[in-house]
Amino acid sequence: MKITGAKAIPLLILAIVWTCLAARIPGGITAEAQFSRASPARTASPAPVVRRTSRTSSLSARRTDPNSKPAQVNPILQRVLEVSGRTEQKGPELLLDKNTSKARISSIRTVDFYLRDGKLIFGKLIAEDRNKVIVERIEGSKIIVATYSKRDMDSRTLQAKNVSANKYYLELAEYFAGRTFDFTDDPDDFIQAIRFYRIAKQLIEGTSQLDIEKSKEIDLKVAQLEADREVWTKQVQSRAKLRELEFQAEFQKRFSELEAKIDASAQKIDESIAKIDEALADVKQNTETLEKNIPAMEQDLRRRLDVLGSEVEANRRLLDPYGRYPRRNYGYRSRY
Repeated sequence: MKITGAKAIPLLILAIVWTCLAARIPGGITAEAQFSRASPARTASPAPVVRRTSRTSSLSARRTDPNSKPAQVNPILQRVLEVSGRTEQKGPELLLDKNTSKARISSIRTVDFYLRDGKLIFGKLIAEDRNKVIVERIEGSKIIVATYSKRDMDSRTLQAKNVSANKYYLELAEYFAGRTFDFTDDPDDFIQAIRFYRIAKQLIEGTSQLDIEKSKEIDLKVAQLEADREVWTKQVQSRAKLRELEFQAEFQKRFSELEAKIDASAQKIDESIAKIDEALADVKQNTETLEKNIPAMEQDLRRRLDVLGSEVEANRRLLDPYGRYPRRNYGYRSRY
């Protein structure tokens, strides 16, 4: 029968106690009897039975003797009892170390590879078969799960390794913590960083002294992130007020510029209207002048035509003194 460590200690103590009692009691058990005690299969021999009976009678005699002194505890026996007590106290700690060693075994499989277009893909491996790979990876301030066909990747660059879950989530937390205060998805970055720090703490909490110190360090980082988030909130509010003031100032500036441009355009329009009015006045004046001068001009033209007709008639008479050619009416005679 296989004897475990937990059962071996009581048996060892029992053997030592038995040896001490046998050494102090007269007519005690011999080596042969001890051997028969340790081996139950040999208890059929008569000699050990007789000796056991004598030992029992001697023990009864010593117990019934009123003048007998109390037995002193053997120092060796006392030392053995102290060692056994310490061993029993250390038992739960050994079990705790076994449990913590199991907790440390937890790991995450990561993968990285290049696509055929040269893009690097890396993250947590979710699943893999001969056709595709499913990876949980980071994209900006988000964690996405994407599926990649093995025909689209360079299979020579595919690498997979196991990393500690604690280390993996700590790296994620530090990544998102480093993206804060860039005023681009900062609320998501704060939430993700705090969440991954707490996950990492759950993976190491309740283990060795070093892990307890790491847990305290993570608590400090989480507290610092929460304080930074409050500062960020105040800064965002102040930035919002500042932007509102900047918007109002810019609006007032542009409104003033637009108003000045409108005034300049209105002034130019007024000047153009004044010029048009002046031109219309000139046209009206010229029209009135023409209306007054047209009859006089017509009379002058008719007078000149009459003079010209008279000259033509005189020249005709010189050329045709006998009137051989008929006279024609040129229609230039004035009807006035």
